[in-house]
Amino acid sequence: MKYKISVRRFRDGVQFVQTYIIEAPPTTTVLDALINIREDLDGTVAFRYACRMGVCGVCAVKVNGRPVLACTTKLGDLGSHEIYIEPIQDKNIIKDLVVDI
Repeated sequence: MKYKISVRRFRDGVQFVQTYIIEAPPTTTVLDALINIREDLDGTVAFRYACRMGVCGVCAVKVNGRPVLACTTKLGDLGSHEIYIEPIQDKNIIKDLVVDI
């Protein structure tokens, strides 16, 4: 399935949204989609992850307005093929989806 993934990015004090189209099965996690984007489409997208098991919380982001763990949230469970990813609220943004934790 094709997904349109828009990422709210922050670089050098400038905020912008960048959109990517990826092909992925609905079982793909948001984290795996971000890794796919960074490895295959845009190596400059910044985000954090660690345990990949939903324990540490390092991969927390907002997806379509809801705070989630990117490593446990599947694209197919989001109910849309258009996905908007942004940093979690109330944290200082360092770069793109990376916040000061």
